Amino acid sequence: MKLAYKASSNKNRKVVNVEPKVQTHDEVSFILVSKGIIGFRESAHLIKVAQDTNCTMTIASGKKIGTTDSILSMVNLGILPGKSLVLNIKGERNEEAFREASKIISGETDSNI
Repeated sequence: MKLAYKASSNKNRKVVNVEPKVQTHDEVSFILVSKGIIGFRESAHLIKVAQDTNCTMTIASGKKIGTTDSILSMVNLGILPGKSLVLNIKGERNEEAFREASKIISGETDSNI
């Protein structure tokens, strides 16, 4: 068995403490099926949910991607009933953002802001 390192004769070596990288689960992805049309009103509601929860949402539909940074990018996805979507949410309160976003995408909520 080979050694992965050679022992150094240098006695002035510094020992560096490396803390393990703590991985937080602040990014989640979900696959959803739209049960309604995502237009301007629904897109505005998704953006409001993202702002309220301090999260960033990205929706992918086919080869198109829309973010909560731009209402036009969300509307241009052309989401119709029965369309498969990938919803990616980044932020500390991602579970709350998912619950609200899934209600909007499934058409279970009134989209009035």
